Amino acid sequence: MVVMKFGGASLKDEKSLKQISKIIKKRIPEQPIIVLSAVSGVTDTLVRATNQALVNESSIVENINQLAALHRKIVAEAISSPPIRTETQEQIEILLSRLERLLYGIAYTGECTPRTRDLVLTFGERMAVHLLAGRLNTISCPAKALFADEIDIVAHGSWGLGTADLEQIQCLLPKHLDPLIQNGVIPVITGFFGRTAKNLPITFGRGGTDYSAAVVADAMKTTQMEVWKDVDGFLSTAPEITQDGHLLEYLSYEEAAELAYFGAKILHPRTVEPLMVKKIPLIIKNTFKTECEGTVIGPERFTHKQVIKSVTYDKEIAVLRIYGASVGYQVGLLKELVTALSDCTINIKSVITSQTSINLLIDRKDLNEGFEQLTQLNLDFVDKIEPVDNIALIAVVGEGLAETSGLAARVFSTVAKLGTNIEMISSGASRVAFYFIVNRPELEKTVKSIHDEFFNNKG
Repeated sequence: MVVMKFGGASLKDEKSLKQISKIIKKRIPEQPIIVLSAVSGVTDTLVRATNQALVNESSIVENINQLAALHRKIVAEAISSPPIRTETQEQIEILLSRLERLLYGIAYTGECTPRTRDLVLTFGERMAVHLLAGRLNTISCPAKALFADEIDIVAHGSWGLGTADLEQIQCLLPKHLDPLIQNGVIPVITGFFGRTAKNLPITFGRGGTDYSAAVVADAMKTTQMEVWKDVDGFLSTAPEITQDGHLLEYLSYEEAAELAYFGAKILHPRTVEPLMVKKIPLIIKNTFKTECEGTVIGPERFTHKQVIKSVTYDKEIAVLRIYGASVGYQVGLLKELVTALSDCTINIKSVITSQTSINLLIDRKDLNEGFEQLTQLNLDFVDKIEPVDNIALIAVVGEGLAETSGLAARVFSTVAKLGTNIEMISSGASRVAFYFIVNRPELEKTVKSIHDEFFNNKG
């Protein structure tokens, strides 16, 4: 059995839907289970539609019509069987009608709770599974569209940041999928969300379909999991920085998780969690270049000859700096800061402290709200809170990094030659990664220089 996840970048239009179906059809002997994202751009449309409904009721019809036109076009051009086409379109129209009512409810009440927002954002995946199941049935591959909240993918946690309950799912999910698989029917499951104990949809965060697929792979004890993208796999650095990056054939679970956490958008950072116990291998594959071997991610660890395997970055970060003569010594101060941010669902990526300063690394989108929350605390011993923007994070990742003497010195020597100023450094939190903060305008030249030093150095 194999779990195959297809992302929105692999599902853009009728041509890509046909390509996905072709890939799946070849794998029927392996009993594939499909986990699917929304059609490319649909989740962004749902976010926009929700926000616009709060201020402008007339926007609802326009957004619904846009979603309807996109899906109708794909149905019309990718599903040739009239009865299957009609059934698929009817299912999508039912979903669109329900979505429209939800948006009007948001407009009339003038509010959108996190719970309601999560429900709205699930509609992209719900429509997508009907598209793919319809296409597969058209080409004589029996398939069934399944919603995660109806097949007991149980989760808990904050709205928008759900965590799968692996033990419950291991018990419940096979009861839904085994009968289908035994009858030769391909399950096509919505990614990105599950259900709470009260049967309410809860999402796993943007990019969470990778995580959904890993949860399914764990519960079904599959031989491997595949993530199909519009890229070949993980590279030694981002292609938008330099074209000199090369494909990484293998990464350990920890290396892949750190690369994803520090900015590589190929994989959701939490994807490897459900795979590690059963040591299920994960392969990144290119939907449009199936001959490419991709990147294998698994339990084995090995150290590359230059140790560093990839240099990645994240521009969407910011820092809240809390200044005070003795903030580093105040018992409970850090707890108050973290609690205040946690209460408004702001995730802290990292904490670096000193005697006179506490630095909280957060997402850039949360900077203003985080600053306001901490300012309202009026804490003793705190002289000033400073929001720091216009920065970027650079991370180097590789097995053996923590045990190799002189490696960090070589990185920072390279950076120093450029004249790049380093704002912050964090090392030791992970044995396969360390990162540092630079001013955003210096990001590209710094990443390229480090990559050249380790991968293109002829000396």
